[in-house]
Amino acid sequence: MEAQTAGIDYSVSVITPAYNCEKFIRQTVDCVANQTVKVKEHIVIDDGSSDNTLAVLQELKNQYPHLVVLTQKNSGAAAARNLGIRHATGKYVAFLDSDDSWSSEKLEKQIGFMEQNEIVFSYGDYEEIDEDTGAVLHKYHLPSSLTYDQLLNGCPIGCLTVAYNQEKLGKRYMPQIRRGQDWALWLAITKDNIVAKRYDGCLAQYRIVNSSLSKNKFKKMFDVLEIYRNEQQLSWLSSFWHLSRHALYVVRKRR
Repeated sequence: MEAQTAGIDYSVSVITPAYNCEKFIRQTVDCVANQTVKVKEHIVIDDGSSDNTLAVLQELKNQYPHLVVLTQKNSGAAAARNLGIRHATGKYVAFLDSDDSWSSEKLEKQIGFMEQNEIVFSYGDYEEIDEDTGAVLHKYHLPSSLTYDQLLNGCPIGCLTVAYNQEKLGKRYMPQIRRGQDWALWLAITKDNIVAKRYDGCLAQYRIVNSSLSKNKFKKMFDVLEIYRNEQQLSWLSSFWHLSRHALYVVRKRR
């Protein structure tokens, strides 16, 4: 199964926050283990689950030597991801949530693209799938590159598609906010004059879960405003201008 390309460093730390996800966590861990290139480590952070998530992870840890299981009291996805990032030792950091999955060649193609083109921050196309049936609901085809100014007006980047080079960028953490912390990190990275680049292929599957925080669009707008004001230090006028652009982007995205 494993493919290797001469001269390419596939040293990847995959970060997965996990909260009450016993239904899907085995599938998510399996899809990382079944990549066509070996990951250095898959760090799964149990965020104070009250179901059998931790027990499933401990069972999987016996099966997969690269699986690292960390625990914390319930503190949210940003805190969980940041704990994983602190422990990450790979050249690259990649993100995959506990109810999402990748095609088997995702990391081989993405990291190969980054290594061959000296790219430090990349993302890809992805598809939304139904929670129960796995049927494809929507496919997102993203621009070939994204700058800071473009990301201010909306975030097409799916967290499950991202990888960044922590040898070049250092440890980059997400702000402690309830929603949109991944977008805030992409803004922080690209604000340093780094252009995000898209790798080829639709290789990631985002599962639409009924309890997802991102489904509450009204509350999410307040979180977007908070990111403009507190994280990006924009004026009120500029914040509301970009918020209107962001709202327009969200409407167009769903068409």
